Amino acid sequence: MTEIRVGFIGAGNMTQALVEGLVQSKGILPENIMAVDPAPTALSKLARIGVRTDQKLEELIGNSDLIVLAIKPQVAEEVLSQISSMVTIQKIILSVMAGVTTSKIESYLRDGSVVIRCMPQTLVRLGLGSCAICSGTNSGAKEMDTVCRFLELVGQVVRVNEDQMDAITGLSGSGPAFIYSIIDALADGGVREGLSRDIAVKLAAQTMLGSAKMVMEVNAHPADLKDQVTSPGGTTVAGLQVMEEKNVNRALADAVAAATQRSRELGNS
Repeated sequence: MTEIRVGFIGAGNMTQALVEGLVQSKGILPENIMAVDPAPTALSKLARIGVRTDQKLEELIGNSDLIVLAIKPQVAEEVLSQISSMVTIQKIILSVMAGVTTSKIESYLRDGSVVIRCMPQTLVRLGLGSCAICSGTNSGAKEMDTVCRFLELVGQVVRVNEDQMDAITGLSGSGPAFIYSIIDALADGGVREGLSRDIAVKLAAQTMLGSAKMVMEVNAHPADLKDQVTSPGGTTVAGLQVMEEKNVNRALADAVAAATQRSRELGNS
């Protein structure tokens, strides 16, 4: 993968995370990564790690094998109209936009254009991301394999049907923010009971990390793992009772549903 040339249209948080993860993986050379963005500050951060930020949009598209659309869904129509005549069918378009379907993107491009949709996470910065991808009309096995190998440099990749992408956006794309909120809340509880903020955050984060690893590596349902920590009449069951009274599980499920619905709305805007 070191020789593939990647151009990012948009240099926001997701691009920053992807580029940092890619550079750290050593799977793609920094000089083979390009980015354009109207915000000089965003580009300057990328330039500091060796990314080329001196090209105009048309140059970036011409010099890239893989073009990553990392823009807000609200400006998709404007940007796609701008690049429609520049993108040849030899290029792979990888969209990380929430809600915008492959068919909508294809409608702006030449017939036969290869479009693949992806929902990554900012966790790709550490090589720990979870990326779901789905194919467009013209993306065959070769193009899908190329994108899979590209994204596997920064995390785990799953292939899904496009009608699942909004739900994946709600769960996986938005999920890190939900988890950070839980870590923050657990740490608040520790501080309230006398721990320092620093220790409370470390303990809460490590507890979340270890618990996630257990779910990933032990062949057991999360509910069964929960039961293993819960002794009758003990401390854990007292805490779980409060969580049930406050309907924490329902709140988290509703958060995923709300994020999923927002993804659908963005795709229809």
